[in-house]
Amino acid sequence: MQEHEPLETPADFGTGLRAHLGLEQPTPAPEPVEHAAEPDPEPQPDAEPLHDEELEALAELEAQLHAREEVLAAREALLAARADALLAEARALHATVVAPPAPVADELALRRARR
Repeated sequence: MQEHEPLETPADFGTGLRAHLGLEQPTPAPEPVEHAAEPDPEPQPDAEPLHDEELEALAELEAQLHAREEVLAAREALLAARADALLAEARALHATVVAPPAPVADELALRRARR
Protein backbone atom coordinates (compact mmCIF):
# COMPACT_ATOMS: atom_id res chain seq x y z
CA MET A 1 0.00 0.00 0.00
CA GLN A 2 1.37 3.41 -0.92
CA GLU A 3 1.47 6.27 1.50
CA HIS A 4 -0.18 9.34 0.09
CA GLU A 5 1.32 12.72 0.46
CA PRO A 6 -1.01 15.28 1.87
CA LEU A 7 -2.68 17.25 -0.86
CA GLU A 8 -2.37 20.49 0.97
CA THR A 9 -0.25 21.56 3.87
CA PRO A 10 -1.89 23.66 6.55
CA ALA A 11 -0.12 26.70 5.14
CA ASP A 12 -1.55 26.03 1.66
CA PHE A 13 -5.08 25.35 2.82
CA GLY A 14 -7.53 27.75 1.25
CA THR A 15 -5.16 29.34 -1.24
CA GLY A 16 -7.58 28.62 -4.06
CA LEU A 17 -10.33 30.50 -2.29
CA ARG A 18 -8.00 33.38 -1.50
CA ALA A 19 -6.93 33.56 -5.14
CA HIS A 20 -10.55 33.42 -6.27
CA LEU A 21 -11.48 36.28 -3.96
CA GLY A 22 -8.41 38.29 -4.89
CA LEU A 23 -6.81 37.88 -1.50
CA GLU A 24 -3.64 36.19 -2.69
CA GLN A 25 -1.30 38.19 -0.53
CA PRO A 26 -1.34 37.08 3.08
CA THR A 27 -2.21 39.74 5.54
CA PRO A 28 0.78 40.79 7.62
CA ALA A 29 0.74 39.79 11.25
CA PRO A 30 0.06 42.70 13.53
CA GLU A 31 3.16 44.05 15.17
CA PRO A 32 3.21 43.85 18.94
CA VAL A 33 2.33 47.11 20.54
CA GLU A 34 4.81 48.30 23.07
CA HIS A 35 3.11 49.93 25.97
CA ALA A 36 4.72 53.04 27.21
CA ALA A 37 5.96 52.69 30.72
CA GLU A 38 3.38 54.17 33.02
CA PRO A 39 4.78 56.90 35.15
CA ASP A 40 5.07 56.11 38.81
CA PRO A 41 2.24 57.61 40.81
CA GLU A 42 3.17 60.72 42.62
CA PRO A 43 4.07 60.02 46.20
CA GLN A 44 1.25 60.96 48.52
CA PRO A 45 2.05 62.98 51.54
CA ASP A 46 2.05 60.91 54.70
CA ALA A 47 -1.43 60.64 56.13
CA GLU A 48 -2.01 62.07 59.52
CA PRO A 49 -1.85 59.51 62.29
CA LEU A 50 -5.20 58.36 63.60
CA HIS A 51 -6.40 59.66 66.92
CA ASP A 52 -7.23 57.42 69.85
CA GLU A 53 -10.99 57.80 69.30
CA GLU A 54 -10.67 56.74 65.68
CA LEU A 55 -8.49 53.76 66.62
CA GLU A 56 -11.04 52.67 69.23
CA ALA A 57 -13.87 52.98 66.69
CA LEU A 58 -11.92 50.86 64.20
CA ALA A 59 -11.20 48.25 66.87
CA GLU A 60 -14.90 48.12 67.76
CA LEU A 61 -15.91 47.70 64.11
CA GLU A 62 -13.36 44.92 63.72
CA ALA A 63 -14.74 43.16 66.79
CA GLN A 64 -18.26 43.42 65.32
CA LEU A 65 -17.03 41.94 62.06
CA HIS A 66 -15.44 39.00 63.88
CA ALA A 67 -18.68 38.40 65.81
CA ARG A 68 -20.70 38.44 62.57
CA GLU A 69 -18.20 36.05 61.00
CA GLU A 70 -18.62 33.61 63.90
CA VAL A 71 -22.43 33.77 63.58
CA LEU A 72 -22.22 33.14 59.84
CA ALA A 73 -19.82 30.23 60.36
CA ALA A 74 -22.23 28.68 62.89
CA ARG A 75 -25.15 29.09 60.45
CA GLU A 76 -23.11 27.54 57.66
CA ALA A 77 -22.24 24.54 59.84
CA LEU A 78 -25.90 24.12 60.82
CA LEU A 79 -27.04 24.24 57.19
CA ALA A 80 -24.33 21.78 56.16
CA ALA A 81 -25.48 19.36 58.86
CA ARG A 82 -29.09 19.69 57.72
CA ALA A 83 -28.08 19.10 54.11
CA ASP A 84 -26.15 15.98 55.10
CA ALA A 85 -29.15 14.66 57.03
CA LEU A 86 -31.49 15.32 54.10
CA LEU A 87 -29.08 13.63 51.71
CA ALA A 88 -28.87 10.56 53.96
CA GLU A 89 -32.68 10.37 54.17
CA ALA A 90 -32.98 10.73 50.40
CA ARG A 91 -30.48 7.94 49.85
CA ALA A 92 -32.33 5.69 52.29
CA LEU A 93 -35.66 6.43 50.58
CA HIS A 94 -34.13 5.78 47.17
CA ALA A 95 -32.73 2.47 48.39
CA THR A 96 -36.13 1.34 49.69
CA VAL A 97 -38.13 2.47 46.65
CA VAL A 98 -35.83 1.76 43.73
CA ALA A 99 -33.64 -1.05 45.04
CA PRO A 100 -34.72 -4.61 44.31
CA PRO A 101 -36.38 -6.39 47.22
CA ALA A 102 -34.09 -8.32 49.51
CA PRO A 103 -34.15 -12.09 49.08
CA VAL A 104 -36.60 -13.83 51.37
CA ALA A 105 -34.88 -15.63 54.21
CA ASP A 106 -38.02 -17.50 55.26
CA GLU A 107 -37.62 -21.12 54.19
CA LEU A 108 -41.37 -21.79 54.20
CA ALA A 109 -41.98 -18.82 51.89
CA LEU A 110 -39.29 -20.08 49.55
CA ARG A 111 -40.94 -23.48 49.31
CA ARG A 112 -44.32 -21.87 48.61
CA ALA A 113 -42.78 -19.75 45.89
CA ARG A 114 -41.26 -22.84 44.24
CA ARG A 115 -44.66 -24.52 43.92
